[in-house]
Amino acid sequence: MNQKSRDQASLQIRIDFVDKDTAIAQQCQEFLKQCINFISTNISIKQRVTLVFTFILLYFILFGGSGVDVQDGQPFLASPEEVDPLANVFPTEGDGMATAILLNWSRLENLKIIVKHLCRYSMFKEIIIWNNNVQVHLTDQIFAEVQCPKIRIYNSPGNMHFIARYIACTMATTEYCYFQDDDWIINHMRAFYANFLRFPHLVHTDTNADVYSLTNWKWCFFDDPVNLHVCFSWVGTGAFASRENVIRFLKMAAVTEMDPTEFAYGDMYFTTYMNQVPYQLENELTELPQEFAFSAGEGRIRNKIYMHRALIRLYDHLGKNTTPFEKLEHYPKIYQRDARSPCSNDRCLFLTNKHSFPDVKLFRYKPYINISESEQIHESYYKTQHFIEFPYSHAVDGKDWTAWKSKENIHANDYIGLDLLLQMHVPLTFHLVVDHKNEYFGTQSVEISNDGLNWVKQSSVPIDIHKVSRTSDGKKTPVISATFHIQNTGFRFVRVLSNRNFDFGYGVYDFSFHADMKSIQKKP
Repeated sequence: MNQKSRDQASLQIRIDFVDKDTAIAQQCQEFLKQCINFISTNISIKQRVTLVFTFILLYFILFGGSGVDVQDGQPFLASPEEVDPLANVFPTEGDGMATAILLNWSRLENLKIIVKHLCRYSMFKEIIIWNNNVQVHLTDQIFAEVQCPKIRIYNSPGNMHFIARYIACTMATTEYCYFQDDDWIINHMRAFYANFLRFPHLVHTDTNADVYSLTNWKWCFFDDPVNLHVCFSWVGTGAFASRENVIRFLKMAAVTEMDPTEFAYGDMYFTTYMNQVPYQLENELTELPQEFAFSAGEGRIRNKIYMHRALIRLYDHLGKNTTPFEKLEHYPKIYQRDARSPCSNDRCLFLTNKHSFPDVKLFRYKPYINISESEQIHESYYKTQHFIEFPYSHAVDGKDWTAWKSKENIHANDYIGLDLLLQMHVPLTFHLVVDHKNEYFGTQSVEISNDGLNWVKQSSVPIDIHKVSRTSDGKKTPVISATFHIQNTGFRFVRVLSNRNFDFGYGVYDFSFHADMKSIQKKP
């Protein structure tokens, strides 16, 4: 190559920094640009390449390599001109229609943290604190530092254990109740509540990936001849239920002649007595101090004993055909559901029709098989470790080094999508990072919906695709970064639908959205 050719040649390099110290990263980026400009006009191609990689190596030595990608495509982050005006736009449907129910025993400081957290959400009209500890008399003054006007305190004359939360719900003046224990912070209340409002006739619960593999597989019990169709779920890590369902549960507790101990352990009976599979979301939970946890150690064995007793009672009453229990399985049934996990910013829900476990009807419920034995049978048939390592929540947790990975291949009519919680009235840009093969995006359709049931295909939505790499633990993995824009407004749901079968499964590192500022600015 002669000197003239060298001068005209351009070395296209894009270095995208994702660093906690943005100022340092920007300074280094500017420095590299100046160096590259100097090199391009004064040094040969071979020398340019050598020096550029020297500068890159220098950056790694000085600032470390975590989160730095050298790529030929678009960065993972939105560009500066796309600052999101939707950051503080939240759904208002159902405001003031729920009451939060909290139990107190010995973690008063935890309780204050939880009350302060819940008080800021507009869906709660009241926060009822039921004090089970007769050695402590709770007053409004104790919670003065929290500065929450929604608090209502009830000091119980004795320890009512778990059943207290359901009795407290009957005292509520709202249509819905929310339950949780005093050792967790649930960070995605808006997404959780928005999904509940779609199907409030079902109990909705929230948990982490480990427990999700139990409550959606190992703790599911079906027997069609007697109309048994239930999965047990905890309510302590967050649960929404209608007050009507809670009252119905207390009536069934009386009809089935539960003894006082069973009555006290109402959590082991509540979701089972509904005879419906709870609608459960999976996400990462924030744990508070848990000294003397009720369900730790021997408590787990005790809980399983009462879970089993609840199942036997339900099964026996269903078999008699003279029972107050619900026999019809309500819509949406377990395999008609697609909301999987709340987004990390609490502004959306990850959707997919792809289930992570085998058909729950593979094993017919037998009363002589206890809960631990049922767990072993299910685990020997299908191990759940893959889901625990790559759960749904990793697709929308805001971390580009984690992913949801389906064990099953992608088939025609499979989809991934987002519930945006409310109808969007501005054009949107969507970002998707996947480790799929190139041909994946050539056969996908982008669809939108107002209700999540009736979908409209978007005929003119080009998907901008770039090969990129992600860095984790010093290792780079090639992935595809895709961006598409939807100019239509007024929709709440969006999905990317597959139109053919593939020989690989889903691997979703990120699915997110923000307002399309370029389109907004073009509007008169």
